[in-house]
Amino acid sequence: MKQFKIVSLFAAGIILVASCAPSVKQTSPQPKGISKAQVDSVSNAIGYSLGMSIKMGNFGDLNMSEVYKGMKDAIEGVELVPQEVNATITDFLDKRNAALAANNVEKGEAFLAKNGKNEGVVTTETGLQYQVVRAGNGVRPSATDTVEVNYEGSTIDGKVFDSSYTRGESVKFCLNQVIPGWSEGLQLIDEGGEITLWIPSGLGYGERGVGETIAPNETLKFRVELIKVIPAVVVEEAK
Repeated sequence: MKQFKIVSLFAAGIILVASCAPSVKQTSPQPKGISKAQVDSVSNAIGYSLGMSIKMGNFGDLNMSEVYKGMKDAIEGVELVPQEVNATITDFLDKRNAALAANNVEKGEAFLAKNGKNEGVVTTETGLQYQVVRAGNGVRPSATDTVEVNYEGSTIDGKVFDSSYTRGESVKFCLNQVIPGWSEGLQLIDEGGEITLWIPSGLGYGERGVGETIAPNETLKFRVELIKVIPAVVVEEAK
């Protein structure tokens, strides 16, 4: 359903933004009372809308001359079957996601094989890798406990995609309601401690990824400070 909405939005965007292409003839002149500044303003807004549609769709680099040609064809009335347009976009996205997933599996496995040899890095039976940066007070959470943490998440290429430090506030969540890599990893550190986690895709977001933020089958790195452990019984009593 999400992909259909993206495809529909993108297809609609191509039609709407056709007026932005420099070589496209306007099929309908603006009525009296509409200024050039107003036309320029809406033209920019439509162009931005299409750009956001492309970004949301995670198409990667595109041939912009062909994008402009598609807009020109739409404005000038070249007839294309909407279902065929959507099929072309959907087929491309399916193939691109499959290629990204395959490439990321290979890249992640190579990274973890090398990273696992570094001093202080431990690899568990599930494939999770971790390194204790700072020991805590001896109190460890169980899988049903709630924890309060500060964290930073990044790809193995170093791209930060989420950070409680940036937002300026810690977060709380139950360990049985997060990705397996987090649930396992946070049980390996004590309250007040800090840990670095390298999470293979199978313990993360897998083939689905997270929109444009986390690609399919991407291996992730998290730096986590465990501020507080809130036992499950305490949470239940507070309800």
